[in-house]
Amino acid sequence: MAPQWAHPEKMEKKLHAVPASRTMKFRCQASGNPNPTLKWYKNGREFKRDHRIGGFKVRDHVWTIIMESVVPSDKGNYTCVVENQYGSINHTYQLDVVERSPHRPILQAGLPANRTTVVGSDVEFECKVFSVPQPHIQWLKHIEVNGSRVGSDGLPYVRVLKHSGVNSSDAQVLALYNVTEEESGEYICKVSNYIGEANQSAWLTVTRYEPTGNHRAAQGRQSGPPG
Repeated sequence: MAPQWAHPEKMEKKLHAVPASRTMKFRCQASGNPNPTLKWYKNGREFKRDHRIGGFKVRDHVWTIIMESVVPSDKGNYTCVVENQYGSINHTYQLDVVERSPHRPILQAGLPANRTTVVGSDVEFECKVFSVPQPHIQWLKHIEVNGSRVGSDGLPYVRVLKHSGVNSSDAQVLALYNVTEEESGEYICKVSNYIGEANQSAWLTVTRYEPTGNHRAAQGRQSGPPG
C-alpha cells in the first residue's frame, strides 16, 4: 500500500512564524505497507544535523523533527518525504523566525489561491499575515481605465475593495458574493506596516457554466437569493 497521511487535518497550517529561541516541531505522520521511510529536506536539499548549529532530533516513531532554540538562520521551507516501494508523498512547512523587534509583514506562501467558479457563486480569497507591529491590509483589483491597465506614471490602475480597520484579522479574508464574469481578473492582498510591505495575488476566473456541462442545474442552484 502506498503511503498516505494519517492526520492531514493536522498539517493544514503551513506557515509557522515563531519568536527566536522557541522549540519547533514539524510532524508528518503517515501509514503504508511496507512501513515507509521518512526523510527531511530544507529548501530542497536533504537536511542533515551538521547543517544546523545545535543540530536537530528526529523521532521516527512519531514522524517528527525537533529543532530547539530556533534562530533566524533556521528560516526556510522544510519538506518531509515519505516513501515505500509503492509510492511517495511529501509535505512542506514554511518556518519564519522573528525577533521580538518589529519586522515587515510576512505572508503565507500560496495564499491567496487562484479560484475558478461559475456566475452567481460566492467566492472567498484568504491572505494569512504575520506582522509586528499591527499591519494595514488592503485588497485590490487590477482594472482598466479607457482600455489601459497602466497609468501615465507607469503604475497599474487598481480599485481598493477592502481595507483593515481596528481589527486587521477581519481583513485577511475577501468575500465576493453573486459574482459576475466581469469580476474575473487579478486580486491582490497588499499588507504594510512602517517597516515595509508585502503583497501576493491570485486570479479569479468566472465562467458562465460549470465545466461538468450540467450547467442548467448548477446555475439554478447557485444563482438568485436563497428562498
